[in-house]
Amino acid sequence: MKLLVIGSTGRTGRHVLEQGIRRGHQITAFTRRPEALAGLEGLAGVVQGDALDLADLRKAVPGHDAVITIVSPPNLGPTTVISQTTLNLITVMKESGVRRIVTTSSRSIVASRPWLAVTLAWVIFRAAYADLARAEGILQASGLDWSIVRATMLNDKPGSGEVHTDSEPNPTGGHWQLSRADYAMTLLNVVEDPHMIGKAIGVNGARSTR
Repeated sequence: MKLLVIGSTGRTGRHVLEQGIRRGHQITAFTRRPEALAGLEGLAGVVQGDALDLADLRKAVPGHDAVITIVSPPNLGPTTVISQTTLNLITVMKESGVRRIVTTSSRSIVASRPWLAVTLAWVIFRAAYADLARAEGILQASGLDWSIVRATMLNDKPGSGEVHTDSEPNPTGGHWQLSRADYAMTLLNVVEDPHMIGKAIGVNGARSTR
């Protein structure tokens, strides 16, 4: 597939690039910091730009089969980074005829258990989670071939190659921590699977850790 990765130089994005290249995808990295990709071989292209700028996205989106977007907002203070990025992508994707989009999110957006952990997360990251929730709603109403992949707490441990996924608000299994490598693996699995179109799934780490 010809994939455009938004947020490609973040800790999860880098795994998506590396794993996607190994899977044989033609990947274009979209980033404000192309210098951060120095030494990474096998990319189909690199586009420097800001997803909050429609003109930059119009240089990058056309010609791709799908977009994977991994955008992290500031942790403190009001923010519309993710929802505005989502709106911009929807606009440009519709203009370009690109329909498939997979986006990251958090399990805490819909979860109610464990109550204390979810409540604390919303207290600490209220602005970011509110923006994530807005972005999810915007994407679900977009008419595009969307998928939302909600992660639990991420870490930088080596990937296990295993995850637990479900379509419920609260996790039905798995570990509360998830490696970014395994999250990237799941994002690629989802973008490759047409049965995941129009679905929001949660992903947890495998129960056993390695």
